[in-house]
Amino acid sequence: MKKILENNTVLYLHPGELHFSNKPLVVTTVLGSCIAITMYDPVSKFSAISHCQLPKCNSNGCNCKNCNSSYKYVNCTIKAMIEKFESRKIKISDLEVKLFGGSDVLKKTNDNDYTVGKQNIEEAEKELKKLGIKIKAFDTGGTRGRKLHFVTHTGDVYLTRLKGNEKN
Repeated sequence: MKKILENNTVLYLHPGELHFSNKPLVVTTVLGSCIAITMYDPVSKFSAISHCQLPKCNSNGCNCKNCNSSYKYVNCTIKAMIEKFESRKIKISDLEVKLFGGSDVLKKTNDNDYTVGKQNIEEAEKELKKLGIKIKAFDTGGTRGRKLHFVTHTGDVYLTRLKGNEKN
């Protein structure tokens, strides 16, 4: 991992951001209840990574294209990612899609609490399934945050779980 970070430009992805790339670089982000979705086309080496904060825009008649903070929402971000890949004539069926985060980092009162982390995971899975996209790899849920390093030109993701109060 150290060699990858030393040999590539590193970009930090903030909450509510989305980054597309056709150049070699490493995108780093830190997740709690937020989720990151990575998409990678092995043929063109075009890729994307998002850092979504909330499951979906709740305003009536939400139009993702006109929303000034649409990348903070899972549903709008997935739409934007797919539109960009399709605009480059990339087949959605060729994409390698991975999903990370959605931790329950805030103290829960019981195990049945419907946390933001759980809602983010469910919304991403629902939206991807609607599009017929299978998730190639995932590391979601739990009570610990995660630090990700996404290698844009290979689609590889290196994950470190942050220290926390894991029950298991």
